[in-house]
Amino acid sequence: MENIEQQALTTFQKNLAYFQTSHKAVYDKIALLNTLIEEGKYAEQYALEYKDEGYFDVCELSSLQYLYNENSLRSAQKIIDAYDLKKTGGVFKAQKYCRASEEQAELIDKSELSFHNALWATIKIINYTKKYAPDTTHMKQSAKVIFLGVGLGLYLQGIIKKLKSKIIFIKEKNLELFRLSLFVTDYAHVLNDRIAFFSLTDDEVAERELFVAFLNTGNNHNLNIKHVPFMVHYQSELQRLQGHVLSQDYINYGYSAILLRYVDSPKYLVQNYAFINLMTRYHGREGNILSNKPVLMVFSGPSTLKNIEWLTANRDRFIIVSALSTCRLLHAHGIKPNIVVHIDPGENSALLFEGLDPQTYFHDVIAILASNVDEKTVSRFHKDRIYFIEQGTEYKKGFGYFSAPSVGEYTLGIMMILGISDMYMLGVDLALDPDTMQTHGGYHPYQAKGAVETHNASLDPNASATYVKGNFVERIPTLEAYKLSIEQAALFTERLKKEHHHIYNLSNGAYLEDCEPLHVETYDWQKFEPLNYTAIQAQLGTFFSTISEARFNQEDRAQMLYQVNEAKKLEKVIKTFQKKKYATVEAYLTTLAKLSWDLSDMENKTGSNLAEVYYQYFQIILSYIYDFFNTEELKQPLKHIQPLNTLLIRQLLKISTTYVSKLESFLKA
Repeated sequence: MENIEQQALTTFQKNLAYFQTSHKAVYDKIALLNTLIEEGKYAEQYALEYKDEGYFDVCELSSLQYLYNENSLRSAQKIIDAYDLKKTGGVFKAQKYCRASEEQAELIDKSELSFHNALWATIKIINYTKKYAPDTTHMKQSAKVIFLGVGLGLYLQGIIKKLKSKIIFIKEKNLELFRLSLFVTDYAHVLNDRIAFFSLTDDEVAERELFVAFLNTGNNHNLNIKHVPFMVHYQSELQRLQGHVLSQDYINYGYSAILLRYVDSPKYLVQNYAFINLMTRYHGREGNILSNKPVLMVFSGPSTLKNIEWLTANRDRFIIVSALSTCRLLHAHGIKPNIVVHIDPGENSALLFEGLDPQTYFHDVIAILASNVDEKTVSRFHKDRIYFIEQGTEYKKGFGYFSAPSVGEYTLGIMMILGISDMYMLGVDLALDPDTMQTHGGYHPYQAKGAVETHNASLDPNASATYVKGNFVERIPTLEAYKLSIEQAALFTERLKKEHHHIYNLSNGAYLEDCEPLHVETYDWQKFEPLNYTAIQAQLGTFFSTISEARFNQEDRAQMLYQVNEAKKLEKVIKTFQKKKYATVEAYLTTLAKLSWDLSDMENKTGSNLAEVYYQYFQIILSYIYDFFNTEELKQPLKHIQPLNTLLIRQLLKISTTYVSKLESFLKA
């Protein structure tokens, strides 16, 4: 027994040395726990026991229940035996699920680029890989593996060896249990020559940072990642990890949306529409009425409809800034906004105007629009009342750009730049109605309903709800997509909010950082004098005309010409790659990885817009190609290089041709 104890202590000390050298953050947590235990400041909840049958188990001291309650070595072996390399079963998908028939794929491939068409340049390649390597096949290796809890770590080596994994993510929410595993498992040996990420007792933000780093490491192998849960109830853990997948730009706002942004943004610039200069802060500027009067942001969250009587009674006391999607609700209650904001480039905007007469309702309304909003929407407003903001592009030299996942936090950021002093937000819930689980209030054309999913994890941001801190309540249901907006709002207030900005959140939605919760019934709104709508619109028009420019100048033209020239350089790289021949699959994949690096401008030497599109594109498509050639049953893999590469080259050139031709058409205008 003494030998067993000495061996366990030796293993523990060896692990401490390993973590101190290779994973300092893990070492610091373990060292702190050791200190607290030694000083009697932490009462241990578990005890490591060695059984006569020759295995370790863990006893929970309060209940005297055992972690394994059986031979832990045999238990570990059963788990090892249960795992295989099949592409179904215990597989974590770090890509959105894509499916289309051959006929559908042909139509998508030949369709016009659109905001929501993420399969535009991928579906043909995806269908090819699925045709010859369906999900019923096996991988040669699972290059990456996720462990959700490890117990004493007894199955780690066996599973890693069996799956041939090189990149490991280990999540353990119980630090004391993990510490006990250090007496049993030699982590330095198990993880030798492998890249490991440890998430121990992390909060959601820290966990996301680590998990995204795991995903970005060897991201060509992200299509099928085996996951190994230690406990039966692990779905909430898995769901949170899949929420982190959604937080990545290439999934949340993919290559097609970015390409559309880059090719559509110049069209209003060359037509001499006004663009707002965001490189200046406007608080207190002479004539800026936004600094002198209370501003009310009214958006489409459930709280607006629930407070519609208050809003109707107090509408004249504020400068009202609303989303375009909220205008039908406002119109139904006789309310007209002073400023409308819209950033969605989707072309199906007709539903937003249903029941409205735009020529009358928006006659003197100021419209702040993202530069890639569709032309049908733009045509509903008077040109001299429209002010564009570039969204992620910089064609208007020196004017800056602004972007956000949704219009609520986007407007919050823009209003701080424009110099508001006192602003109140209603309907920026970024949460579901806690009573109905609906996403929006009345009249919204894209109303949806969330559900709290306890049994299945999903990569669909609209499929399942999670909980966040509420503005008025402790917790409130929300969607993963909204969580991105909540974090973006926090980033905006951290970077943009000054001492003169006073922001109040009137919504029963998510808590927004640095926005003071305020119930509408607890404040005396009579303090605000009624405003004259016509006078306010005249002052807003004058102010916006002074902070914008409606001229396509030579510097703007030079910016676009530079981007076109950089794009043509990338086209030459693609055409050179097209001529190459390959003797092995390994040679092809190595050259393909080099191509993705070059086209994506990974060292950011050029600032090429098209390179950014390729960067987002390769994060999707390479995972399918690598998984395809990682298929055990794939017959004659060499014969697939040429047809698959031909498909890839055609898609890469389709992207570049779309970009170059569109920009050149603007330069010729």
